[in-house]
Amino acid sequence: MDLGTGLVNVAGFGDINLQGNVKNNFTNFAPRLGIAYQVTPKTVLRMGYGRSFDIGVFGTLFGHTATQNLPVLVAQQKSAPLNTASVFDLSDGPTAPPFITVPSSGQFILPDQVRASALPRKLRLPAVDAWNVTGQHQITPTLSLAVGYIANRGTHGFAGDSPFYDPNQPTITGFGTRNTNDRKPFFQKYGWTQPINYFGSDASNTYNSLQLLGEKRFTKGYQFLAHYTWAKALGYDSDYYAVDPKLNYGPANTDRRHVFVLSNLMELPFGKGRSFLGSSSGIVDSIAGRWSISGVVTWESGLPFSPSYSNCGVDRDTGPCRPDLVGAVHITGSRNDYFTTTDGVPLQPNGLPGDTIGPWHRPAAGTFGSARRNSLRGPGFFQTDVSLAKAIKLKETVSLQFRADIFNLFNIVNLDLPQTCVDCQTGGLIFNTAFGGTALQRQIMFSLRLQF
Repeated sequence: MDLGTGLVNVAGFGDINLQGNVKNNFTNFAPRLGIAYQVTPKTVLRMGYGRSFDIGVFGTLFGHTATQNLPVLVAQQKSAPLNTASVFDLSDGPTAPPFITVPSSGQFILPDQVRASALPRKLRLPAVDAWNVTGQHQITPTLSLAVGYIANRGTHGFAGDSPFYDPNQPTITGFGTRNTNDRKPFFQKYGWTQPINYFGSDASNTYNSLQLLGEKRFTKGYQFLAHYTWAKALGYDSDYYAVDPKLNYGPANTDRRHVFVLSNLMELPFGKGRSFLGSSSGIVDSIAGRWSISGVVTWESGLPFSPSYSNCGVDRDTGPCRPDLVGAVHITGSRNDYFTTTDGVPLQPNGLPGDTIGPWHRPAAGTFGSARRNSLRGPGFFQTDVSLAKAIKLKETVSLQFRADIFNLFNIVNLDLPQTCVDCQTGGLIFNTAFGGTALQRQIMFSLRLQF
């Protein structure tokens, strides 16, 4: 579908080529450059830059636009002209959607109330430019430390986590004086009231990080790998992107500012040839020897979330639902009252007593709140996993290994994000563990493995 004309182009009809008259992009230059410089015999500086392209997913390169549009498929979507009006009576049901007979020209105007997918007139391949500067120093023959600046920038990508956004989304300008449809740009142009899935591939995102890495290679029965990342990822959201992209620009939904991971392995110094019981043999060595312990410790700071407020549908019918932020928000960390709320007292319409409670203020009708997208942080994450293993040699090439794996050794209850509504009864409450309730509580697993 061509947003410039409002016409659906059916491939292979009339003057429409098999690409639906969408131009290909063959000039995708992807250079690579790497430099390494030995500053001293024990210190190395490395720098690199590279550009990568992706083939696109979820219909960004044809896909849905070829298989889920008229005349292949018709998806009807009806909406009310006002957020307080009805769409149709249940006794009558909706009117049937139109199904088009393709004319010889291969072009027809998209009917109203038929959902459609659209591409730019020239394909764009998602691209990532990545660069880094890293210094590595050898402290001992087996121990090294690396410090690096790692960054990338994505272009021609998604606006948020969705492959498409709606270019026919109504603007908030005129809310309260003009109905919803009158504020949709393509209603004025083509009479469309339905949303359009536009696979624009025209958003960007950035990632910047400072990374520290310490590594000890396996010697004297011990090795470890520890790394810490301080990062910031920024991007857009698909909501209201066609009207004002900057309104929902902020930290990515997956942005964690701090991440630390330590993994290590230690062979216990017992048994034949070891520091303790080194001269043992036979049954003593079979019991005490060849034990090892390994573990992974993970600590991550919290994910971001956006505050919201009740009854925001009365103040706007499009775009984000966020209040004004007029004070400091205190993060308690409690699952019962994670951040400052109104304790369930609803914010009143602007200008009435109670429109401001604590740090929260209800925006005037027809405006968006000043609280930014993903401006608050949820609970952090901490987990320790430990494995104890014992190797039993049966023959020269055959051995038996016993393992005891303990996941979440300290049985830490990692919490999910809180309820984001600042003036609801449930505001600030946390009802689930991390990752939508899938975070592990302590689990213990025993296993035997035969190796030959």
